[in-house]
Amino acid sequence: MSAPAPSNAPAKPSAGHDPQKAYIDLAERIFVLLSSRVYGTLAGAPDQKKPDPKALAAFSFKLADAFEQATKETDRMKASIEAANKAAVKLDEVDLSSVFQSTKK
Repeated sequence: MSAPAPSNAPAKPSAGHDPQKAYIDLAERIFVLLSSRVYGTLAGAPDQKKPDPKALAAFSFKLADAFEQATKETDRMKASIEAANKAAVKLDEVDLSSVFQSTKK
């Protein structure tokens, strides 16, 4: 028997999607791309002052936060949120008094 062939398919996201992990992943990707441009060998003159990596990381998180906020303001996301709110069952609006009256008999 041989070992199974490695799969090139991307890993399936888990059912419990963690928004905090997605936020950190987005900020990390932004940081990597920004730092490659800022600290790369072709990035400006050699005597040009480079920003502190911690400041660049903080800026990356601010950009990720702004991206997530802007995503929630798109028409498509607003429609999705509205549809989810309409489909949700609001327990405070459900009248269960008839159920409790039938059990008292």
